[in-house]
Amino acid sequence: MRFAIACKNIIFWDVLSKYSKNVIDNCIIQIHSPEQLSLDTIKRHNIDVLFFPHWSWMVSRDILNEVCCVCFHSAPVPYGRGGSPIQNMVLSGHQETEVVAIKMIEELDAGPVYLREPISLLGGGEEIVLRIYQAIAKLIDKMSVQLPEPIPQNGEIYSFKRRTPADSALPTSAEIKYLFDKIRILDIENYPPAYIEYGDFRLEFTRPSLRFSDEIEATVKIKKIKGT
Repeated sequence: MRFAIACKNIIFWDVLSKYSKNVIDNCIIQIHSPEQLSLDTIKRHNIDVLFFPHWSWMVSRDILNEVCCVCFHSAPVPYGRGGSPIQNMVLSGHQETEVVAIKMIEELDAGPVYLREPISLLGGGEEIVLRIYQAIAKLIDKMSVQLPEPIPQNGEIYSFKRRTPADSALPTSAEIKYLFDKIRILDIENYPPAYIEYGDFRLEFTRPSLRFSDEIEATVKIKKIKGT
């Protein structure tokens, strides 16, 4: 099977080379940006399957119709379709999730599922992302040999809303555990961290530690709010 991988995050490529060197060796092309993803490229390299481990752009109908496209989502669909799945799963009280390999169709996260891999949502945000990438690498390794028959999603649909930077603000009233979960799951590189605003300043929180169930220790960065 001739396959290509489209992924924008360099960390995933590092994980893939460490845990699934066979996939790296057999990948026909690596695609890192939407400019590189074209119908002409797919046809020129005679690609059978396109894997999308971490992708933030729409894939055209022409490509979806031309080649089998497989994306990966970190919620047990049909529960948890939509944006920011790991943040929404943790803040909804879940301690576990699934990494699912989905056949891409025009409706977001709605296609049939090839494989599911359970993972823990405990630990820091970066730790969870690494765990997800390892699971995706494992799934691609399996599917690069032969695609299983995808199974249509079954059950009640529940969709998440993609989080915005403003959603990283810490609430003024909440349980300690919720504050801890919010700080840890937003503690991911290039992701808006948990924060509070105090006058002209923004206090950003990372590296939380829950102590005695009623105290949080964390690293705090204080920044002047632009325009103040």
